[in-house]
Amino acid sequence: MEIYDSYQSASSLYQQIAIKKSELSNIDKKEFQKSTFEKNDTVVLGEKNYDENDYQRVLNKFKNKDNEIKTHEQIHASGAQTTTAISYNYQVGPDGKLYATGGSVRFDTSIPKDPQSAKMKLEQLKDASSSVGALSGADASIAQAANLNKMLLESLKEGFNYENR
Repeated sequence: MEIYDSYQSASSLYQQIAIKKSELSNIDKKEFQKSTFEKNDTVVLGEKNYDENDYQRVLNKFKNKDNEIKTHEQIHASGAQTTTAISYNYQVGPDGKLYATGGSVRFDTSIPKDPQSAKMKLEQLKDASSSVGALSGADASIAQAANLNKMLLESLKEGFNYENR
């Protein structure tokens, strides 16, 4: 009977060990699935998953556009009086830095009472808004308005009267 009891206790021990191994195997399987899911689901910074040439091409486009926009707006601002600092629109580039993608300058468009000063200021506004190579719609509109106002001043000086009769 003792042999039978020992055999039964050894058998139950092996059975318990097998159950524990099975439980551990299931835990390992769940952990493996979880880690695989996390690896595929998350973004790991620093890993290269892009073509270096494409990255450099896009980065160069951001840098060139930034330089072009800033130069364009600084040329405008240097030509006439402004009411505020240059305003830029920014976008984050592929390297995590901010690059200008647009901008604007607010000119002082008040007209002095003295006709000669007004004519000079309108000429400055026209020159400042049209001094860059590639005119935006706003640039052209300001240059056109300044030119029309200058022509109106000159015609008033010559004695034309545009009042309604």
